[in-house]
Amino acid sequence: MEKKFIVLMIYDIVDNKRRNKMVKCLEAYGVRVQKSAFEALLTRRQYDKMLGESSLLIDEAVDSLRVYVLDDIIDVYTWGIGERKETDCVIL
Repeated sequence: MEKKFIVLMIYDIVDNKRRNKMVKCLEAYGVRVQKSAFEALLTRRQYDKMLGESSLLIDEAVDSLRVYVLDDIIDVYTWGIGERKETDCVIL
C-alpha cells in the first residue's frame, strides 16, 4: 500500500483566467475547503504531478501558491460554515 500525504494548497491569483485554471487543476486532486484553499490526500506521484501542473499556472510577479504537506501527527480543527468531510487516514 502506497503512503499518502495530506496536502493543503492555498493560492492568491489576480487574473480570473489563471485563477479558473488553478481551480480546475486543484479540483482534479482534492476538495475545495475555502474559496482559495484545497485539501487532498495524495500519493507521492500524485503530489509531484499536481505540484508540476499548478506551479505553471501562476505568475510569480503577482500571484502566490503555497503548498503544505502534512505528515506524521496531524490535528485539523475547523470552525464556521462549510462541508465537513471525515476521512480515515493513517500516516506511518
